[in-house]
Amino acid sequence: MIGINFNMPIMYKHASLRIFKKNECHVTRICLDNVLLLVYEGILRFSENGVQKEVCAGEYYIQKKNSHHSGEIVSDAPKYLYVHFDGEWTEGQDAFPSRGVFSYDSLSELIQRIDTAAHQSVPYNELQFLFLKLLMKLKEKPQKNDIAKIFSQYINENLCNIYSLSDICNEFHYSKNYVIRIFNKEFGVSPIQYINEVKIKRAMYLLETTSRPIKEIMEECCFHDYPYFYKRFINKTGISPQKWRKKKQMNPSNC
Repeated sequence: MIGINFNMPIMYKHASLRIFKKNECHVTRICLDNVLLLVYEGILRFSENGVQKEVCAGEYYIQKKNSHHSGEIVSDAPKYLYVHFDGEWTEGQDAFPSRGVFSYDSLSELIQRIDTAAHQSVPYNELQFLFLKLLMKLKEKPQKNDIAKIFSQYINENLCNIYSLSDICNEFHYSKNYVIRIFNKEFGVSPIQYINEVKIKRAMYLLETTSRPIKEIMEECCFHDYPYFYKRFINKTGISPQKWRKKKQMNPSNC
């Protein structure tokens, strides 16, 4: 997946609402910024580096910096918020997608606040805050399946008492295939992978926030075999627990 790198700085530049007249076309330009478009009414049509794009109501799209835009095809009277910003592009699961959907009802107030603030003497940091808040709202992936939330809560509260997939199945009286299907759909991993991820993240937190011995942290995070814990930790971070803690202490922002 190609999109904006959320591990690098993302800086707001300018924002405004835009309302097209009937039969109006997108402007022709080479834009030096990334531009987030949130269409909440009508259809916006344009080409980007010769490729036709169509953004419908309830969809967002990010135009890539230094790309050529033109409007050969008439748009369908769109209304949208656009935000110019600086940010690096990347590819992978952690990228903020360049295209997606949103609920205007849930974001309408924030969209209006951004537009209003952009046209008033508002401190830059407030505008930056509103923009990042908007991105975080767009990035949220609501869980459509309530049972997935229940599974997640159960794991977090009973981490050291879950030894296998059967423990979850027996607790909720579901088949293994059903539980696996829910985890793959809602979390993108198997139940055991999810449990190990929770354990490792808890260990990372304790390594950063305390000076307790690694063996003690390992046991609190429900790992009973150091070689296995060591292997899982390196798979997650790329380095050993000792080196990760030291690196975090020396440069917290570079881990």
